[in-house]
Amino acid sequence: MSEEISSVTLPAWLKADLFEKLLNERFGNRYVGIKAFKPVAGLKPGENYSTIMLRLHFEVELKDHAIENVSYMLKTPHDFELYREILKKNNMFEVERDVFLQVKPELENMYKDVGLDVTFGAKAYDIDVPDNYVLLQDLGPFGFKNVDRLEGLDTAHTKSVLKKMAQWHAASANRIHLKGPYTQNYLQPTYADTMKENIEQVAETLGKYLLKCLPLYEGFEEYSEAVHKIQPKIVDLMYDMNKPDPEDFNALNHGDCWTNNIMFRYEGECPEPAETYFVDLQLPKVACVAHDLIYFLLGSTKFEIQLSQFDYFIKYYHDHLIEHLRLLKYPEAKTPSLRFLHTQLLKYGRVGYHTVLILCPPVLLDRTEDANLTDFVTESDNGDGLKMAMYSNARYKKHVSAILTWLNNRGALQ
Repeated sequence: MSEEISSVTLPAWLKADLFEKLLNERFGNRYVGIKAFKPVAGLKPGENYSTIMLRLHFEVELKDHAIENVSYMLKTPHDFELYREILKKNNMFEVERDVFLQVKPELENMYKDVGLDVTFGAKAYDIDVPDNYVLLQDLGPFGFKNVDRLEGLDTAHTKSVLKKMAQWHAASANRIHLKGPYTQNYLQPTYADTMKENIEQVAETLGKYLLKCLPLYEGFEEYSEAVHKIQPKIVDLMYDMNKPDPEDFNALNHGDCWTNNIMFRYEGECPEPAETYFVDLQLPKVACVAHDLIYFLLGSTKFEIQLSQFDYFIKYYHDHLIEHLRLLKYPEAKTPSLRFLHTQLLKYGRVGYHTVLILCPPVLLDRTEDANLTDFVTESDNGDGLKMAMYSNARYKKHVSAILTWLNNRGALQ
């Protein structure tokens, strides 16, 4: 995933013997035991705010005295009270494990049944541990890596993600058509109704900094009034998406599709990705596909193509969506036209402001070891400097000035 950093706070429960059964199943009667175990940070400092991501290195001894090197990726929660409360009420880790262990294989098998090999992400594993966790195959040894979030995705990488997103949306929409709604976990919003007061506090805190820095953004006079009007309503507007409108084209959204949650594999010296995998699937929800599209395109692409190529990227996504819906024999009458998809993007333009407020600040901030979730979402002396840096740095101002102007001109801030 990234260059390894050895200094990381490890969960007290993380012991090698928790993985004995998993490794025994992997190597069968060749397995003797774990010779060495070394957990290290899986991401650079400042690359992940919401969870602890660890790369677990094992030296496994086999019966022929050979030593096999094995690694996994382990995600666990921070010891931050508000975040753990959100986790508890939303079952995020349980949901993500279920997506990797049940939902993802089901969608992949739908394509296998029609003769197409599609893989959406890493393999997941089930172990018995005393805390929330997600344990995944380490994609690093297979050549997968992230693109630098500060650079953003170029056209080739963006198209690769949009094709995989179209395949995911097509399969999940067809699964809903064939089997009915997903379980309640995937119909829940990003945050449960019981967390609305907490989410409003977070949005209010972040909104203060965005509004304070607004005069620093180019063209702010044109959209200032609209931003001031939508800011106090953004949580209600996003919660309005909790119940999918049956008139929309709905599918299981990734829910948090941005640069660090996508990995790419390359062949030889070719700079274009040969394979694209989704990672971090803890916020899936059944909703209009406009959510994933707006969130991804405004939060992850290079500045030069972010808005100038937006309609082209939507056409590219739509072409692949239609292709895969037809392959899966999804009803033609329910298949969305390109024109209809654009009406969906206008209808849910609010997601664009949500992206500017929540996603873009950490994505566009220079790396710093001091960045942490607590200072990002709460009022604190330490957090003041972090949030001011997020909302006032040159990169954020450049992107957001253009995005807010574009959203305002589309009527998306109304």
